[in-house]
Amino acid sequence: MPGAKREAEGEEVFEFDCPACGRHIVGEAARCPGCGTEFIIEEVPVIECPSCGEECSPEAAACPSCGKPIVAEEDEQLRQEFPRLVAEVKPLLILAKDYEVEVGEGRRLIDRAVQAGKQRDLGTAVQMVKEARTSIRAALDARLEMEEGSLERSVGVVSRAGADPGEVAKALASLRSLREEGDIEGALQAAVKGRKAAERSSAKFLEANDMAESLAHLIEVCERFYLDVRDAKRMLQEARDAGDHGDWGMMGILARKGREQLARSLPEVTRTEMRKAKNQLLDAKAEGKDVRTLVKVLKEAGVAMNRERYDVALELLLDFRTELKRT
Repeated sequence: MPGAKREAEGEEVFEFDCPACGRHIVGEAARCPGCGTEFIIEEVPVIECPSCGEECSPEAAACPSCGKPIVAEEDEQLRQEFPRLVAEVKPLLILAKDYEVEVGEGRRLIDRAVQAGKQRDLGTAVQMVKEARTSIRAALDARLEMEEGSLERSVGVVSRAGADPGEVAKALASLRSLREEGDIEGALQAAVKGRKAAERSSAKFLEANDMAESLAHLIEVCERFYLDVRDAKRMLQEARDAGDHGDWGMMGILARKGREQLARSLPEVTRTEMRKAKNQLLDAKAEGKDVRTLVKVLKEAGVAMNRERYDVALELLLDFRTELKRT
């Protein structure tokens, strides 16, 4: 039964069925021991040759194994567009990894593109890669938006501390300029320089600000599950007020208390939502839907829950909801 669980030495073990062969798997397997299906997001789309079944690069016009055309003549434009889009997405994925930007939705869209490519559904594959590109760019832009706001506040903090904010201000101006030019990597590099400069004069502020931003994000996630976040919101506002008055220590304390207050209700909510998701997965499978990506997302959520990363598990369960709507 997909998503079942059992107790082993006091720790919850996540169990699921392989979406390809149905074999029951226990624990954090990266590959099905029965059929070899990988449970990780694939990042290199391929196309299956319609004549011999060989997996081919999307750049290839003919199968290197049998020599026959990989796609029909009317799909030739899509075949040429596919690798171009993939080439645009790959550096974005690398940037997201290098700067620790969460792009789970983009990776899952790429996974769908991979499956569509293998089935020679180039129209869907191209559309999924386009959506992945948009999603990853949005995540990177959101990070830059956050970094810009943080540096802007840091300029004021450094000034109030009696230090020269010139280096931070220069990095902020560079970030804004590069962002307008569409140079995402350059803007991220400027953000790192600005943060390092600010840390030399206002490390306590940056640490407290990170805690407040983390609490704000957790509140957003909890609201999606209809949790009572009124106390946490009050603490967040008090934390920000303390920051506005230069009391970074109190800002961090209040933000931490807000997270701790929410954290007490997360385990039970996560277990409840996991049960719902497992039932939804079973329903989707019974309806004959392709549940491979759903299994991957649910497995990741189960691993996070076992590690008591309930906030991460809930975010993944939100991704599961989104993916379920697409299935």
